[in-house]
Amino acid sequence: MRMSDLIARPVVDSAGEVVGQVADVRLVQDGPMLRQVQHAFRVAGLIVVTRHTGRLFGYERGPAVKGPWLVRKVLRALHRNTRYVTWEQVGGIDGQDIVLRVTKDRLPAVSWLYRGGGP
Repeated sequence: MRMSDLIARPVVDSAGEVVGQVADVRLVQDGPMLRQVQHAFRVAGLIVVTRHTGRLFGYERGPAVKGPWLVRKVLRALHRNTRYVTWEQVGGIDGQDIVLRVTKDRLPAVSWLYRGGGP
């Protein structure tokens, strides 16, 4: 499967409730060695958004939104429901939907990635 096969796919939780769609894929470079040059990448998780507006600008992924007060307020509101799904929480792909093993209330906000905490 290619990364482009995951981007924009709908994500559904274990209860059948729509979580959103995949906006980005988080990779980790800790796979097997490739041609004795570098380690292969593996999928660590998915960034899932509920709305399309501004989803690929990266504002939802930084440690702190920078800019004027009004811009910060609008961007926080736009991305308040952006969630991080670990690859272990993915149960499979059913047709076009990515189906999770957990309910959406168990998914941490994507800002968790930059705070150093845990879900």
